Amino acid sequence: SIWGEDKKFSDNGKILGPLDHPGVRRNLIMTMGRLHAKQLNTHPDLIAAGPKGLIDPTYFQATMEYRQRVGQMLEAALRMSCSLRSYRLAISILDAIVMFKIGLMNTTDETQRKWFEELMAKQYGASGVPKLVVQEKFLGVPTPEPSKEAGGKDKSDADKKEAEKNKIVQQIMQTRQVTTTDEKMALEMMITRQHAEAFTKEKVAMCQKQGIPPQIALQAYREAWFILVRAKKINEDGSADLTWDGALGDVKNSGKNHLELMKEKKDPLFAMLEAGTVKDFSKEFEDAASNVDKKIVIGWPFLISNVAQKTGKVKIHLPPPLEPGKYEFTVTIKSQEFLGVKEEFSLVVDVAKGAEKKEDAESKKDK
Repeated sequence: SIWGEDKKFSDNGKILGPLDHPGVRRNLIMTMGRLHAKQLNTHPDLIAAGPKGLIDPTYFQATMEYRQRVGQMLEAALRMSCSLRSYRLAISILDAIVMFKIGLMNTTDETQRKWFEELMAKQYGASGVPKLVVQEKFLGVPTPEPSKEAGGKDKSDADKKEAEKNKIVQQIMQTRQVTTTDEKMALEMMITRQHAEAFTKEKVAMCQKQGIPPQIALQAYREAWFILVRAKKINEDGSADLTWDGALGDVKNSGKNHLELMKEKKDPLFAMLEAGTVKDFSKEFEDAASNVDKKIVIGWPFLISNVAQKTGKVKIHLPPPLEPGKYEFTVTIKSQEFLGVKEEFSLVVDVAKGAEKKEDAESKKDK
């Protein structure tokens, strides 16, 4: 069966099926063409047609424009999935973004993944296969940002003392226990792009070969990644506490699911959803046993605009849980550019009951 074959569309006063409507049919053809780009662009007939001038010059321009429009729609859908806190939807959209960029029908096929790794190794060398190495992972009370170091490789004794002082302050802050009344927590990590050097070397060589100033070409570089964070409360025996409602930050959120909150706040995104869509998302989060693996705490993009950047610190702020106890936060980092490139790790944090805030105490008296 074809998706949407039961839907009807209007065209100049006529009610048509999807394959009979010129606009819908064109989009379906463009989509399937893009998802089969790997096979189409290497097909002998297409390769032979180029030198003979048998390819419509508007073909590649039209496909590029279509890819750009679809890319914008997928980015918007990704933001929507984070607002709806759906991990499954976010992962599916991230896969769709990679599928569209590379031209594949399936991101989980091992044959395709092997092909992609071999392609990267062939183009950039063995060290050019894209990979992130995540180190210095921390989740807890936000640590102060270190002061900027003086320029130059050699540091003065004063600079060294200041750097050591900042490090000690950071270590002390990291020993502070998170409480339920803290304004925020911080997820901090140092990320190393294992492929940075190989990519830079190849890009510079390509620019020199084409007579393009490397600085101009390297400034246009863009590498997108997306971070998804999920959380669950843990019992003393290590099992998940299925009674936790997932509330973070504001005590007003306790006992309510995120869809109810969006409705109460008259969120414009919620207003866009059809009743059937709301029902489907509500059903997705009904099962408490699987809820911890399906619900996003926060989704966060990070972009690399300097191909030579090898390491960088990522800090994401998020509200602490409302209930004291032990929590496990699972962090998934997924590429929006490269096939099958994903990193995942978990961090456990103990949250203590914090001192009641003055406004909360006063609100209770009013009741």
